[in-house]
Amino acid sequence: MRLVSVIVLGTGLIAAGMLAPGTGDATDDGAVLVDPDVAHPGQRVDVSVPQCVSHGQQVMSEAFTRPAKNGTATIGRDIKPGTYTVVASCGGHRLMGEIAVSRRRPWPTLPLADR
Repeated sequence: MRLVSVIVLGTGLIAAGMLAPGTGDATDDGAVLVDPDVAHPGQRVDVSVPQCVSHGQQVMSEAFTRPAKNGTATIGRDIKPGTYTVVASCGGHRLMGEIAVSRRRPWPTLPLADR
């Protein structure tokens, strides 16, 4: 009986969370896309804000040397490894995303051998 009540309660909580209306704040996590999403100090990254097509945008982050221009930003050479918030101002709204900075360089992508 206890298991059934736990399942019912859990299902109710999940349903309530899915049905809850979103807040009016336009800070959607992942609304600002950075490619690659893991970069190293000094690297140039591409920044895009898909939800902000018709408005001018300014994209900033503590990890960037200066606000992104023309969809490109440079990670500061002295930035410590960690995850940094990326914020875009778009038509009076704040949209957010993240970038991770690592001192380790990622493994290169290797072409797959024909079988």
